[in-house]
Amino acid sequence: MKSEYQIKRLAKKIRIKPDASVDERVLACAEAVLAKSTKNQDVVPLRRPSIWRTIMKSTITKLAAAAVIIIAILIGVHYLGGSIDGTSLAWAEVVEQISSYTKYKCRQRVVREQGPEYPTMQVYHLNLSQRRQELENGDIHIIDMRGKDAITVELYPAQKKATVTKLIGFGPRKDPHIIEMVKRFEQESTERLGTKEVDGKILQGFRHVPNEHNDFTVWVDPDTKLPVEIKLVHTQTGQTIFLDDFEFDFELDPSAFSTDIPDGYEVKTIINDYRPVEPKEITAEDIRSGLYHTAYTIGKFPWIEKLIMIQTIDPLGTRAIVYLIGVQSKDGNTIIIVQGEYYDGARMVWIPEQQLVLETPLGAKLYTHPNGALYAQCFLESFAEASPEFFDTKDLSEERFTRMIVMPDETILSLSSNKKMSDERLQELVESLIEIKAN
Repeated sequence: MKSEYQIKRLAKKIRIKPDASVDERVLACAEAVLAKSTKNQDVVPLRRPSIWRTIMKSTITKLAAAAVIIIAILIGVHYLGGSIDGTSLAWAEVVEQISSYTKYKCRQRVVREQGPEYPTMQVYHLNLSQRRQELENGDIHIIDMRGKDAITVELYPAQKKATVTKLIGFGPRKDPHIIEMVKRFEQESTERLGTKEVDGKILQGFRHVPNEHNDFTVWVDPDTKLPVEIKLVHTQTGQTIFLDDFEFDFELDPSAFSTDIPDGYEVKTIINDYRPVEPKEITAEDIRSGLYHTAYTIGKFPWIEKLIMIQTIDPLGTRAIVYLIGVQSKDGNTIIIVQGEYYDGARMVWIPEQQLVLETPLGAKLYTHPNGALYAQCFLESFAEASPEFFDTKDLSEERFTRMIVMPDETILSLSSNKKMSDERLQELVESLIEIKAN
């Protein structure tokens, strides 16, 4: 009984971690023992008792043998992808389990290599169309996409202010959240990562790389078959999303998901029209009537050869309507000024964190964009699609860039240029922006 107790204590003390040097030492020892054993086999008796039986009569050798067996099992578990307790969780079991849940909460953190920082938040998914986000600074976001016209409410309790955004024609739709993405992992292409211990719990890991843009790592509780940690790396944008502190079937009053504004709040309402529209040429008056904030047009210059205004859908995927003013210069450059309801201070808080490259005497500020070349490409291609005679995508330049413009009245526009522009010309263009007055 004493030997059995000692084996159990030994097993509890053993902690095996993958280590190349440990593997090499184990193999070296095994080779040395084998060599010594072979060397001593000069005289072999015709009959002898079982070597295994003889060895196992010694308490010390029993413990040593037990340790070797345990180590072998643990090493085998690591390389075969099983778990220490002998269970091996299949990815199909995880998918089956989480597919029965649409209601859950978790903590969400976003880490970015560049661009705006996002606050850590607690996210509550009531179902696939309703979500509540509680930010670490006390702000609250509520999203409801059940109806034809989706709605988002941003509450700022410290200031007693609220922003209500109505998205006409955006719904009904389901939330494309990370859990839904995880459900679509394919068993054959999901890599098993082995196990790790978190807060005394042994988790099993899986990795799935569905395309060149996304790299998922999921750690699962083998008892519940539910995610404990999820990491999503957006490989081409330098952004990583972490989800943890999961709670499935949380308790929260349904009123927490109401889009009604509490009494005493100052309310700002924004309407974004997501109904399908065909790109079309418009006038300055159309831009003015389509925007809730100040609308601008460009003044005339000797170096401007052609100017055109286009209404189209935002090529960045927001499905919002945007207004583009395209300029062709006499030196062969194409410049696009972008305006839209999406470009407001509440959403563009990241701009001052970018590099300030120019400030005009009249107070307009120009900042870089974290993905300026890609951003410019999207709008230049969108303009080419809407007006091919104005710009041809075969003329797309590697010099293209983007500048985010913050006007003195805090209206935000963006400028995308196909070719380089001097600071003098940028300043001249920005200072020429004229407010479009309502008729």
